Formats: sequence, structure tokens, C-alpha cells
Amino acid sequence: MIKQFMKPALTGKGPDFSLLDEKECRLGNYQLRYKLPGNPINSGHAKKAKPSQVNLQKSLFDAYDCEKEFNRRFVRVEFEWWAYKGLFFQGHLGNLSQFSMYIDVNRREPHSSFEEGKLSHFEDYLKQDYWQYYETESNPDGQPGANWEKRNRTDPNNPYIDNSGSPLVQLPERYEREQINGTEWLHYQIQGEGVGRGLNDYWAYPINSDFYLTISYWMSSEQGDKDSRYLRMLDDARRIMSMVELSKASAAPI
Repeated sequence: MIKQFMKPALTGKGPDFSLLDEKECRLGNYQLRYKLPGNPINSGHAKKAKPSQVNLQKSLFDAYDCEKEFNRRFVRVEFEWWAYKGLFFQGHLGNLSQFSMYIDVNRREPHSSFEEGKLSHFEDYLKQDYWQYYETESNPDGQPGANWEKRNRTDPNNPYIDNSGSPLVQLPERYEREQINGTEWLHYQIQGEGVGRGLNDYWAYPINSDFYLTISYWMSSEQGDKDSRYLRMLDDARRIMSMVELSKASAAPI
């Protein structure tokens, strides 16, 4: 009880689960429902409009405002951002840690295939996709993979750090299946994805043979015991995921 009471004091005040915002979005023939906790960061800028539905016909998908990040081309359905502000120690702008959530509908790349709801095929796809982007001499963007390039200047005493001190992206060591409100998701973690990033946790699901859904949580920590802060943020990510429902929609698919 004391340990649970002290957690906010040690890891900072973050998402407020006493204030929940219910949301939903239609994704092809699926309905996604979820709840977001209160106390998000107010950046002072107007938030980008989010789609209420995403049409998963290949000929229409590109008409959306598609984005490209790392190995994925996607339509962003949701973004929210929280800070863990310290009571005793202060980081940048008073933040000890930062925690953001992204919901994206991603287009399958042509190197391999998967089937709707088939996690074994989907896991094989993800492994190949990450390897092809990070580990090959020339990735699909025509650039050397970030890890391939850094290994040319790796410190032999530490295979995860190059001579400039820049860490390699640590791809998922394992993919775990998790049942959440009747849907089995694939959960995995990436470390060091992006400049200055800490840990990124993904829950992913193949919603048809051409598109897959990812709900990801990007976590960074500035001061103090980073392990305890990451555990706190992962606990909060799992708490949000416990309120995610993905189900077949009753109406005709879009």
C-alpha cells in the first residue's frame, strides 16, 4: 500500500484515470473503441483533426493524409501526450518523463503477406519488415539501414553503442500474444527508435490482408531511476489498453 501510494511521488504525476474521454473510429469492417485519461499536455497549438473512419479499400486509402515514419506508411487515427511532473526533482519544463500514444492504420509493404487476424503470419511479416528497414545495406527508402550503417563504426567492447555513443535500434526480442477484450493482439517492444527516444511499446493487429493497426506508446525519461519510470509508464499503457475494444462492425464494411 505504501509503495503504491509513493509511486506518483517517485515517478511523477502523469495521466489522470479519474477523467476518461470515450472515443471510437470505424476502420474498414472493424469498430475501434477506446478511452483516454485526462491531464494531457497542452502544447498551445491546435490539434490536427482526426478521422472518424478510415476506408480500407486500397484505391481510396491514399486519398487520406498519409504519413511516413520509420518503416511504416499510415493514417494517424489518434495522438495524445502526457507528462510526468516531479514533486521533488524537475526535468525539462518540470517533466521527469513523457509518454505519448499513437493509433495508426498502416499499409502493408509488398515484401510479404499476412491474413486478417492471423498473428503467426503477421509476426513473420513484422520481423521481415523491421529487418529490411533497419538491418539491410539498402532499405526500401534507398538508404542504408540505421543499424547496418552504425555497425560499421561499432565499439567492439559494446555491440549496442557505436563510437559516437549513438545506440543501435534494438528490435523486438520476442512477440507476445495478449487477449484484450476478446481480441488477441501482438505485443512487442523497440528500444532506441528515433532520435532521443527511450522505449516504444506496440500492440498490433492485422485488420485485413493489406492493412494493420498499431497502438503504440512512446516513453522517454529524463531524471532519476529510469527503470521505475518506464515501469510506471508501461503500467499506464496497459491500463489504457485494457479499455481498448476492437470488434467487427455490424454495418457493411467501408
